Amino acid sequence: MKKYILISILLLSLFSCNDNVVNNEYYSNIKTEFYTLNPSNWIAVKGSNIQWYQEFKLPTYKFSDPDKMGVMCYYLNQYDAWEALPSTRIFWTENDVVYSDELWFSHNLEYLYIDYRNTIPGIASPPKDKILIKAIFFDNVYNSPSTNSQNIDWNNYLDVKQKLNLKD
Repeated sequence: MKKYILISILLLSLFSCNDNVVNNEYYSNIKTEFYTLNPSNWIAVKGSNIQWYQEFKLPTYKFSDPDKMGVMCYYLNQYDAWEALPSTRIFWTENDVVYSDELWFSHNLEYLYIDYRNTIPGIASPPKDKILIKAIFFDNVYNSPSTNSQNIDWNNYLDVKQKLNLKD
């Protein structure tokens, strides 16, 4: 009797196994571009005295379907580490007036836009130093049902770099 139970358990465990195949096709169409935000290139947003932007032509010719292309951007922060955008820093004056500066990105089918907002009371201005931007462009990552890209933490540069096999 014990022999039959053991054989049944063994057969059940053998036939209930399934393969866990991981498809890594999302590695194939990833591009990295670097941009320098020069202090003299900031363009004031119309109707605002606290917001500026810079624009860069997208490398859409490198992708099969630019309409489904995604973008993630990072800037090189004061610690020489890549920080994901958007980024907001909060400050306060000697009179305890709170203000912020913000850096974020957006894109359309033609341009990548890097926006900056500085709300310091009375003396808001765009950055005085160069800012280095790293933009990662990916084609159809979210649109392919056979990828496991949902496991990527897009706000963590090290995770994106490792899982997409990127090099600095």
